[in-house]
Amino acid sequence: MKLLISAELDKEDKELHNSFRLGFRYRHRSGDFDSSGSCNHAVFTKSGNEVRLGCGVDCEGGGIGVALSKDDRSAIVRLERVRVWQNNKPDDDAERSLVGGADDRIFRLDRTDTSECASLVTDRKELAALRHK
Repeated sequence: MKLLISAELDKEDKELHNSFRLGFRYRHRSGDFDSSGSCNHAVFTKSGNEVRLGCGVDCEGGGIGVALSKDDRSAIVRLERVRVWQNNKPDDDAERSLVGGADDRIFRLDRTDTSECASLVTDRKELAALRHK
């Protein structure tokens, strides 16, 4: 599983807007699957150890919860249900849902080099910048 959280400054409201792209493979199904959507504003936990985001897919496509550790070394992804597509094809034929089960509802993802997330980037300029870092 890969997770890319992006933040972009909105020109109109001058606020940071977060979005996510999630990429993964099933254990017993071939192909790459992904999901994407927008996230609410960051919320800091009372202890100050995490930053939390609630991220959703449009049109009642479910979503994920993301807790970013204070040290920026890992993220915890929690899911109930999120709409996914195979091979980055967001159409009705390729649409499925990833539903969290008893043993695969919470995932810890460790930070890795940004080049590992290149497959999640859809903007050509952003991808070119990522490859030249």
